[in-house]
Amino acid sequence: MFESICVVGERGQITLPKTIRLLNGIKSKDKLVVKMENEKMVVEKLQNKMENEKLLKEYYQKYSKRNLAIAKEWENVDKETEGMLNDY
Repeated sequence: MFESICVVGERGQITLPKTIRLLNGIKSKDKLVVKMENEKMVVEKLQNKMENEKLLKEYYQKYSKRNLAIAKEWENVDKETEGMLNDY
């Protein structure tokens, strides 16, 4: 965890520490979401549409491969089960 102290300016502005910006990939003109969660202020980088699409694509590729492997394993289990039941 990284922690730093920021000072609120007259217009309600703060400067995010450089380390925080670097760790989160925040650049000039990026949009941030500021919200309250469980009585704490949370600041998150708003991802653009292309970043979201990239993340979704990676997610589906990862899990579709895993789901395919699981489906194949179930096919093997079904065949083994049929074989066992036919032996009786």
